[in-house]
Amino acid sequence: MPDAPICEATKPGKKEIIGKKQIAGKSKHRGDEMMRLRVLAAFAVLACGLGFWPRAASAATAGQFELKINYWPANSSWTFNPGGVSGAWNSQFLGGDFRWTSNSGWGIHLKYDTGPESAWSGYFQTGVGTTSGQDTIWSGDVFYAWQLSTATLRGFVGYGHIEFSDTDPIFGNVDITATGYRLGADVTIPISGTGFSFNANAAWYPSNSEAFSDRFVSSSGSGTALDYGASFQYTWTSGWLVEAGYRWAHSDTSRLVGTGCPCTLLSSGPVLTVGYHW
Repeated sequence: MPDAPICEATKPGKKEIIGKKQIAGKSKHRGDEMMRLRVLAAFAVLACGLGFWPRAASAATAGQFELKINYWPANSSWTFNPGGVSGAWNSQFLGGDFRWTSNSGWGIHLKYDTGPESAWSGYFQTGVGTTSGQDTIWSGDVFYAWQLSTATLRGFVGYGHIEFSDTDPIFGNVDITATGYRLGADVTIPISGTGFSFNANAAWYPSNSEAFSDRFVSSSGSGTALDYGASFQYTWTSGWLVEAGYRWAHSDTSRLVGTGCPCTLLSSGPVLTVGYHW
């Protein structure tokens, strides 16, 4: 996923340079506005859980374990924000999800998803001829769970890693990573009288360390990311469960010298899960 090719023509005049700067400024402003809207929209989903908050909410009172296996066939894309050049591919994520809640309400949540890339299009097919790739997203969080009148709400802080890598005959092995602390919340709302529940979650990475490398360049910078989703889950009395939902992972980089970035990376798609709760 290297820098997009740049063709130089004649030297631009002063008015053209000023015009380009104005357009770039507007584009960046729109990008910042969209990121803020995504953050607000994701946390608005979680805010519904606050409507169930009783006057005296208490911590979860029983220790719990939950282990899940996830399949996430995502549509992924990469866009070079300065020029709008973009490409897309499919990511076949497969991973695990482990959550432990203590008697006091404190707990840990570990998540790991990885999968191969395929079906490249746009820049990655016609521009560089990508031949293989692997994408990985993992996180580890510490949370506190409140048992509300008809829901469980968890607030968490943790650390996460988002990585996209591929190989092409021009730039060789290309790798970009976003790593940093994260914070967010998730809510579980059981549907009374059934084994169903509604789940929603959102995690915000406010200040990532970004790193890019290929055959010709190695660069670093900063960025932000957002990972959020929603699902319906059915749990049998035996503890076995199935879950179906949708997940988005969105990452924005700063300018990375020599790469053509700032860039936007997005993976989204349905998630299918089986697991066990005890």
